[in-house]
Amino acid sequence: MKKDRKLLEYSKDKSQGLSLKSMQKDQRTMIFRRRRLGIMFASALLVFSLIGFNLFRNSQHLLTLKESRGQVEKEYKTVAKDQKNLKREVDLLNDTEYVEKIARAKYFYSKEGEQVYSIPDLNSSTQTSGNK
Repeated sequence: MKKDRKLLEYSKDKSQGLSLKSMQKDQRTMIFRRRRLGIMFASALLVFSLIGFNLFRNSQHLLTLKESRGQVEKEYKTVAKDQKNLKREVDLLNDTEYVEKIARAKYFYSKEGEQVYSIPDLNSSTQTSGNK
């Protein structure tokens, strides 16, 4: 019977020791899992914040590009209009009659037998008299 008691006692102590060890092991695994979960949460938070920051920065860049596009389109319209006017002027300068007319008006050239009389503009005479 003593052997039975020893076995019972031994198994009783052993079972208590195992339960304590298993509880400690369970606590360690629980702590390990919590730490791992915390690290995963922190890394996910970091990744999402980086993505959010990049999205915000890209949206701001897109807004500035849209503003500059509007300015460029306005500038393009004025340049296209100027180009159209210059093309028309080039076509007119290829016409000899138009060139002769401009030369007579600006530089007082004349054909043979013509006399050129310079008449001052009314606007320029009123401006000079107004300044006196």
